[in-house]
Amino acid sequence: MICNQVSRLHHWKRVAVWIGLFSLFSLSTGCQSWLDRKNNEEDNKFKEETKRIKEQLQDPNRPRLIGEVAGVTGVVSRYYDSIGLVSSLPNTGGKVRPSMQRDLMLAEMRVRGIESPEVVLDAPWTALTKVRVYSFPCYEDNQQVDVVVETSSECDATDLTGGVLFEAKLREVATLGGKVKTSGDKAVAKGEIVILPESYTKKPKEPRNGIVIGGGRLLQSHNIGLQMTPEYKHVYVVREIVKSLNDRFFFNDQSRQRMVAEGKSDSRIVITTIPKYKWDPSHFADVVVATGFAETKDEQMERLIGCEKLLKDRTTVRRAAAELEALGTPEAIEVLLQGLSSIDTEIRFYSAYSLAYLGRKESVTALTEIAKNTPAFRPLCLTGLTINEQESARDALERLLQEPEPELRFGAFLAIRNRDASDPRVQGEKLTPGVELQQIPSSTPLLAVSLQSKPELLFFGNSAPIMLHSQINPTSAISITPVLGDQLKLNKRLSEEVASVIVPADTLSLLRGLGTIGASYNEFVHSIDQLNTMKCSSVPIAMNPRPMAGRIYKRDQDDSEDATASVLSVDGATRPKEESSWWYVPDWFKRSSFVKKDKNAKASGSASETVNAIKEPIPYEPTASDLNSNDLPDIDWNEIR
Repeated sequence: MICNQVSRLHHWKRVAVWIGLFSLFSLSTGCQSWLDRKNNEEDNKFKEETKRIKEQLQDPNRPRLIGEVAGVTGVVSRYYDSIGLVSSLPNTGGKVRPSMQRDLMLAEMRVRGIESPEVVLDAPWTALTKVRVYSFPCYEDNQQVDVVVETSSECDATDLTGGVLFEAKLREVATLGGKVKTSGDKAVAKGEIVILPESYTKKPKEPRNGIVIGGGRLLQSHNIGLQMTPEYKHVYVVREIVKSLNDRFFFNDQSRQRMVAEGKSDSRIVITTIPKYKWDPSHFADVVVATGFAETKDEQMERLIGCEKLLKDRTTVRRAAAELEALGTPEAIEVLLQGLSSIDTEIRFYSAYSLAYLGRKESVTALTEIAKNTPAFRPLCLTGLTINEQESARDALERLLQEPEPELRFGAFLAIRNRDASDPRVQGEKLTPGVELQQIPSSTPLLAVSLQSKPELLFFGNSAPIMLHSQINPTSAISITPVLGDQLKLNKRLSEEVASVIVPADTLSLLRGLGTIGASYNEFVHSIDQLNTMKCSSVPIAMNPRPMAGRIYKRDQDDSEDATASVLSVDGATRPKEESSWWYVPDWFKRSSFVKKDKNAKASGSASETVNAIKEPIPYEPTASDLNSNDLPDIDWNEIR
């Protein structure tokens, strides 16, 4: 009996096992069948899309340029924010009211091991500030940038003069979905604060605001990219665009050749900036979108003929020149060379600018002439002379150093250094560890004071007398007093003692004397500014005379009239709105708006003949990943965590 029961139990166990195995086999077979069906459907859909795309690209009226199937991303500026602590103030700091900012700073001070953080934060020699740096397209990681410092509204500090910013870590901050979001560390900032003089800002002095010149360092690069439009979102199109860009553009990086384009998905391409294009990201974007793709030689020649017509019209010359530069063939270069003989300034400029990027020496004469006579194009002319590796471009910049216009002289010096930072002719004299003096031989004297990128002074020509009749105090710590025998006594009050030196009463001796007593760059700036305001200097003084971007070129007028142009407009899509700002942000702009068009001008007939050659890039609406970099809202500092 027992044996029979055991036998039946084993029987039913075997039955249960077989049933389970059969069910599992059926289920797995069914799942596999479902997966196969899904994969087959996706494969068929992909094949259909590939067939559609290939047929479209074989159509005679198909898009020819990258800008017709993709938009450029990453062309907006970004800014990174933080709160910071400024120290070394001469009793002009103040207490910080209870707030989120106070709590954040106290927490940071405790992390850094600062003893008695609450006492330090409320001390009269410290101030709580807001800190910001800007990152612009094609900026590289570890690039130095200027730092904007503004006293917090929660702090009672009255003046940041003499202050030093402790190291602050900056992040990207945005309000998304009603909540404040922050990124990881994007930049670090520290250094001596400079209060901009009224002679430069043309506004009342704001001692609660300042900058740290070159005191920021970016922690990541800022590249541009391409985003495919929905109609052309396909790996086949991405592959063709990547191939076209990499066939045309490449560069050597540490003895290895690098390509510029890399496809990341069926809709996105990352672009690595070619070194010579980093000085003008807008132009780089223009050339990228003006590059053809999936073309035959006959199709390229057809576009070339269209560009030859468009180059002769001022309203279409910019796009035509970019397209010819993107082609880069001997035939395209020949067309651009024809543009140099035009009587129209715009046509000559765009032709010469593209030829400079193609390394042609013929561009040098035109760029030099336009830089002298047309301020609206001056910054880009100097850029063209910077990136052109021809020795004649270097010689032209040397000659511009002797021009009477401060902008030309200062801009030419920067261009020479940008060409080769190791050039011994641009290695300055160290007045202090953080301040350099550049002395440039010239028959026309000038003292130029930098207020961007690097704390340095450019002195053109020979030293000249300073005619000071009474003591002046450029800052609370500095005094300059005339003494007998045409000399000056310079004093700097330190915490418990006074540094003093007597120097001859001339410009170079004064600058070197300020270095001897350990003056900060802010004290250099305000000493020079006060001597200039009181007309004590026999040498002309120019505050930050960089060629300014954003001037408008007015068509149908003599170039001489353009000399009075001022900074009238800046494209808000490429840098933050700063109309009410007390600080000029770095000069990077989108040139599509700097030519003032004649309202009565008629459309060019040639434009309708070759539409494919002049289509503008498709406007790109930022995706969620781009929101942090596109016109961020004002930040509620009390909500930052």
